[in-house]
Amino acid sequence: MQTIYVDKNRADAFSSLQEAVLAVPDHRQETIRILVAPGIYEEKVFIRKENLEIVGENPETTIFRYGDGARKPRPDHSGEYGTFNTAVILLAGKNLRMENITVENTAGPGHTAGQALALYAAADRCSFRNCRFLGWQDTVFAGEAISCKMKNLMLPDFFCRSSVPVDYPVLRNYFRDCYISGDVDFIFGPNVVFFDQCEIFSRKRQSEDRAFITAASTPAGQEFGLVFSHCRLTGDGDPESVYLGRPWRDFAKTAFVSCHMDGHICPEGWQNWGKARAEVLCGYVEYDNAGPGASTQGRASFSRQLTHPDLAKYYSRENVLAGEDGWNGE
Repeated sequence: MQTIYVDKNRADAFSSLQEAVLAVPDHRQETIRILVAPGIYEEKVFIRKENLEIVGENPETTIFRYGDGARKPRPDHSGEYGTFNTAVILLAGKNLRMENITVENTAGPGHTAGQALALYAAADRCSFRNCRFLGWQDTVFAGEAISCKMKNLMLPDFFCRSSVPVDYPVLRNYFRDCYISGDVDFIFGPNVVFFDQCEIFSRKRQSEDRAFITAASTPAGQEFGLVFSHCRLTGDGDPESVYLGRPWRDFAKTAFVSCHMDGHICPEGWQNWGKARAEVLCGYVEYDNAGPGASTQGRASFSRQLTHPDLAKYYSRENVLAGEDGWNGE
């Protein structure tokens, strides 16, 4: 495997991740690994590649951060940035992997900065291991990047000119042993995403009366949305102050399977975001969870608490991520 290096202290290495990414040829069949030396990298990174690994030494010491929020004025004075222009790292393409990295949006809570993404995951077969994603409102967005007119994205020319495909029928993402923090809708989007043994940390809310972990926008007819397996739901907010999720779109699908939920999860668990239609169409599922926040007494009537033993296999990583090519996150 070819390896290139990012290190601000080495003359023979790239000083930024963006420079290293741009040195990788499009449509490369063999995987290239970018090794990132410890340091704090203040940069926004746009990646549209295939078969690429980005590996740090330790997420505590290898940190990418930036501070764009949705309320920031656009350079051309045409309005505000909006949610989807705030990402610290945007990943598009296929077969991308990130490991031992922290990505932090430093814009601040939503009531001052607006939505502020750390990660925009717009790639298929895209995985994250031992990474940290830190923010407040809308920390991690898992969704496509092709509807540029809808999102009014400010993408660099090299990203737009690339011929690497980004338009896939379904985008699949895998998070293993990761830490994700936020307060409102901080994991959201339409992708099929499997969170495996991750810590999901709800920060004490500052933006709204109640906090929400997820806001799925699963397309109609898609079998899976956001799946959390053997994860730990933690936080530093008030008891019973955090919902598991609310539907950004009517067909939202979210499942918590064999997770441990601390006492910050509210008894209702789920909210309909004022959409009576979503109560009929969404798919909110809990199975084999534990902890003070996992009690199903008082759960929202439109959610489902399942018990059939075969569901463990149904909600396995291998089944959720398989798609048509049998990908399992590895």
